[in-house]
Amino acid sequence: MIDLSNAITTPTNTHINDSCKVKSKADMRAYLESLRDSVNSEMAVNQRDIESQVCEWRSHNFFYKFHVFRSRTKDVDLELKQAWWREVFCRVVSWFYFWD
Repeated sequence: MIDLSNAITTPTNTHINDSCKVKSKADMRAYLESLRDSVNSEMAVNQRDIESQVCEWRSHNFFYKFHVFRSRTKDVDLELKQAWWREVFCRVVSWFYFWD
């Protein structure tokens, strides 16, 4: 069973405390799928594509790994509405996160 107690879900955001501890893409995907099953359908985690959320999470982990903005990248905020440039940036950065 996945511990979902460190997640805060709202209709516009999904905040995951200590998200840097989850390193593999499969574990991130499983976490988000479990979270989706445990909250109402109008929450942001259910409104956004899982792959997009995983890419953003991996980009946070990438920066955390290299000690860039560690206080801000140890947790992740998966906001419902993202600027197109941020989506592209997260997808590119996530390609370089090899710690599966």
